[in-house]
Amino acid sequence: MTDSGSNETGGDADGRHRRILTLLESCTSADKVLELPSVAEIRYDLHSPFQGSEILECIKNIWMPILERRDRWQPQREPTETAKSAAWRSASLALSTHFAAAISISDSIFMGGRNGGWSPFLKSFQTSLLTAEYGIDAAIERRILSEFCAGWWDANFMEVVGSAAMGKTPVGYDLFVFWSLEHIAEVALAHQSCEHLAMGHVLSNSLARRAREAVDRRDRADIEFRDSHWRDAVSARELAKLASRQPEMIEKYGYKNVEGRFEESLSLLMQSLGFMVVPTRQGQRRVDMICISPGGDGEPFTILVEAKSSHNNYTLPTKDSRAIAEYVDSVRSRLRTLPPLKLVLIVGPEGSKTLPGKVKDLDVDSPVPVRYVSAGLLNHLRYSLRGVVPPRSFLRAMVAADGVVVSDDVRAVVATHRSTAAAHSDFIAKLLEG
Repeated sequence: MTDSGSNETGGDADGRHRRILTLLESCTSADKVLELPSVAEIRYDLHSPFQGSEILECIKNIWMPILERRDRWQPQREPTETAKSAAWRSASLALSTHFAAAISISDSIFMGGRNGGWSPFLKSFQTSLLTAEYGIDAAIERRILSEFCAGWWDANFMEVVGSAAMGKTPVGYDLFVFWSLEHIAEVALAHQSCEHLAMGHVLSNSLARRAREAVDRRDRADIEFRDSHWRDAVSARELAKLASRQPEMIEKYGYKNVEGRFEESLSLLMQSLGFMVVPTRQGQRRVDMICISPGGDGEPFTILVEAKSSHNNYTLPTKDSRAIAEYVDSVRSRLRTLPPLKLVLIVGPEGSKTLPGKVKDLDVDSPVPVRYVSAGLLNHLRYSLRGVVPPRSFLRAMVAADGVVVSDDVRAVVATHRSTAAAHSDFIAKLLEG
């Protein structure tokens, strides 16, 4: 069969399709099946899903007599029973290559339930394969094909129901696909024939490709679901990537929106730590948000938080340092009705080598402590604790830092929180015992 290329007209494509159907329908014996052209010659990739589904039906109708070893389909060209058995297996192997190619292009037809005939998703073909008895070779071939059909169905189902991680299904259906692949390999080895080994390879390779597609589509759908339903949690987890303006964040939110998204995510994280957050107006010469502690373990206080996002390690340029200093002076004189200002916290990507010295210089010139913390470290604090942080311990740890907050400073907050939580639990337990 000559290849007319991928630019053939609709009429040429229909003609190709009709010729393939005629060729398949002329296969009335194992010998005829062995004369079929290869998958590469037929060029399944040039067919529409509907054409592929028709071809798949035709292949199934040819394959069943082979799988049942029907007498009138007996190989006639082989003189011995051993040679005839090998010819049967070779015919089944040949059809497996065409079956895998055809189902790959016609999958959308079966998923939509529009084929009107056999479908692997109804498992009717699978059932008929498992209930017949036509010899060990045929049994192996039927089992391999049955596992392939089951795995293909599970791959499609996995794509529809989503993942267990999103709570959409009790167990991930990729597990069942893995079992099908494992069973195909086991069964293909049962009789140690090269035809069965090759058939197992053809079908498991096709199933693995389909499963990878299903996983990609399922994961994309799950990510969209996660982003729309768990927006606050997602925003906090993306904080470090937004701070460093990573390419995936720019692609996801747009170059001009990354900074605003970072500030929004930082605001959500500070709220989750227990602070009341008041954002300031964007584009003005001022810090990005005012965070007020709830009190609880002492008098409430105020923190000014400045969000800085950058592709490179943050350096605290002179213009930023000057703007922060000017705004601190302004805030201290104006915010008379708010709790006292105790800290200026700059949050951004990892800092440059010169950052600690610059933060210390700004701290010396400022009437309140100035500290820098990376977004990744602040995010680590959030996910190391359950619930809000003790505000005073958070403030003490930030102030105690030597300009730039490091891991040990964050661990001090975590340790205080866990110690307090353990003491409360012990106190309540003793009350209940009494």
